[in-house]
Amino acid sequence: MLLQSKYDIIVIKNNRTLFGGEMVKYIVCNSQTAVLNRMYDEFEKCLEDGAVVSLPEQIIGTQFMNRMVDDYNAGKYRYKHITLVGQREFADIDIEEDFGLYRYLRKELITKLDLDSKNIYYPKCLDSKNSEDDIAKYEEILAENIADVAIVFLGAEGTILDYKYMNEENKRVHLLEFSKEDRTQLQKSGIQLRGNKLISIGYENLLSARSLFIVVLGADKREYMVELFENDHDEQETILSLLNEHNNVFIFTDKEASYKSEEEVNRLIKQRQKQLLAKQRREEEKEAKIIEKIQSDGEYNE
Repeated sequence: MLLQSKYDIIVIKNNRTLFGGEMVKYIVCNSQTAVLNRMYDEFEKCLEDGAVVSLPEQIIGTQFMNRMVDDYNAGKYRYKHITLVGQREFADIDIEEDFGLYRYLRKELITKLDLDSKNIYYPKCLDSKNSEDDIAKYEEILAENIADVAIVFLGAEGTILDYKYMNEENKRVHLLEFSKEDRTQLQKSGIQLRGNKLISIGYENLLSARSLFIVVLGADKREYMVELFENDHDEQETILSLLNEHNNVFIFTDKEASYKSEEEVNRLIKQRQKQLLAKQRREEEKEAKIIEKIQSDGEYNE
């Protein structure tokens, strides 16, 4: 399906079987600003009283954030009854007192939208050496507040939320370490750190969201877009392979990150569809033979 819009959308491709989910939308725009505008168009469809949203700090200072604030100031939307669940925070800090990711988002966005503080949840871990209770508590919060929409950005090394591969450690809420170089750079930017760890949600927490927005910007991400079409994940699974599991995912990318032309993407989609249909037929034939054998052996009772 091809669409053109005032935001310079080049092409939107809908496919229900390419990745295994019920619906995948692959959206390519001419520029990063167009990507953020198009993403906001989809995001605002979720804005109703009682909605739960999961936002990353990467939206700060972008056109996406500007439209959130402008629409709020114009009275188009209100956020008094919207719930915000955070994705990650530095460990070993008091998130209310120390300047970390929560206070950064609060300063730049939350106060501008008049979000009710009782509807804001952020991961926190005062002591990374004794993190079990904090991790369990945030898991409970996420279970009670399933996100209607979660937004994540693909990192320069193919990471989402600071990890690239799917494993047991980053399946749910967990702690992860960052380098001394990263710590030094963060401290220079004003972040107050007492350690070198983050508390972050996991990929299963993302998968539980009713809609998942993945943003891919810049030519340095292009190689990772290959995984969306050509990686069968026979080896270690990347975080992008969560697309195989989610049933309502939107992939927003600019021209620099979108590594294939329209014709090539269409060809890849058709190839993958044929492969998946052939695999499905083989599995159905195998199941039919098993049932037939059970019935012939007199062990099948409908």
